[in-house]
Amino acid sequence: MFKGYVQIYTGNGKGKTTAAIGLALRAAGSGMKVFIAQFLKKRKCSEHKALERLSDLITIKRYGEGFVKAHPERKHILAVRKGIEEVKKIINGGEYNLVILDEINLLPSLKLINVEEIIDIIKNKPKIVEIVLTGRYAPEELIQIADLVTEMKEIKHYYSKGIKARKGIEY
Repeated sequence: MFKGYVQIYTGNGKGKTTAAIGLALRAAGSGMKVFIAQFLKKRKCSEHKALERLSDLITIKRYGEGFVKAHPERKHILAVRKGIEEVKKIINGGEYNLVILDEINLLPSLKLINVEEIIDIIKNKPKIVEIVLTGRYAPEELIQIADLVTEMKEIKHYYSKGIKARKGIEY
């Protein structure tokens, strides 16, 4: 019987969401059903267009009103709350083998959710559901209960030279 683990992709380097989407593709290639919940992200990017072609195996939904700088507005709070409630039902519904919670690690530091609610989601998940949590600033409490933690570390980035995000590469 398949056992679902908890994975975390965190750190200040690029590639957390990309790694999670790569895992989603691998899972779909094995016939698994995948749900990707993207928190904070509002804009539809190139990966959405590609994943829509695999909609029989991968579902992606955004629960965001854009990134939060310092203090979340009401619209950010409402979008996150809606996403958390839907994700709880999806995880426990039994339809998906892999659930990716993109940018969820960042939510406690922005005061959009407390870490205990994320821990509750993990502890109450069915044993056969694999969960991936992405985003910077993964709380230590999540790191402790995860089965796999990968930190993306920025060594060098062309953003520092003023190069903007490029279609097909960063979005």
